[in-house]
Amino acid sequence: MHKINRKQYERLVRKKEILEAALALFAEKDFHEVTVDEIAERVGLSKGTLYLYFENKESLFFSIIQEKTDALFNRLQAVAKKEAPFIERLEEFIRSYLGFFDEHKHYFKIVHCEKSRMDKHYTDRLKAHMIKSFDDFEEMMQAFIIEGQIQKILRSIRPDLMTKALRGLLNSFTFQCIFLNSECSLENETPHVMDLFLNGVKAHDE
Repeated sequence: MHKINRKQYERLVRKKEILEAALALFAEKDFHEVTVDEIAERVGLSKGTLYLYFENKESLFFSIIQEKTDALFNRLQAVAKKEAPFIERLEEFIRSYLGFFDEHKHYFKIVHCEKSRMDKHYTDRLKAHMIKSFDDFEEMMQAFIIEGQIQKILRSIRPDLMTKALRGLLNSFTFQCIFLNSECSLENETPHVMDLFLNGVKAHDE
């Protein structure tokens, strides 16, 4: 593993502080309303110093989306690839997804709000990154679903439909919690998502 020196470490820490400060501001206001001066002030830097880390506001916004999207994917992929029974991994997968957005509520808000007033170059880069991230996520989830079908734990229906069902449940619970009840704990919803995904809403014969 490559070791970093103290100066490099401090730069990484400062960069993370800038990203988190900007993330909070983008969640509070529309993209065009947030200024570089506000971001710099919130993190205790001069605007000139902030430009040493990011060339402009668009670059900063793109970095936020890229970092959080990749972090979520890596977390879930690690769960899916674990050596453990499928049901245990499915529950951990759901809990990890919900827990991620317990930790990163601001991120969920900005990716679900209109943030189109960026320079076209960055808008295109962001769109391309999000499409690739979505495709990677779908591929990873479908492979996970197929594993459950092979083990006859999940029904043998089109895995893309089952993936949409799971994503829909996860996104719906997350949206309701973050936008309508910000005090809720998403992780506590894990048993409900798990039950609805595995058992649906149809009454079972006694």
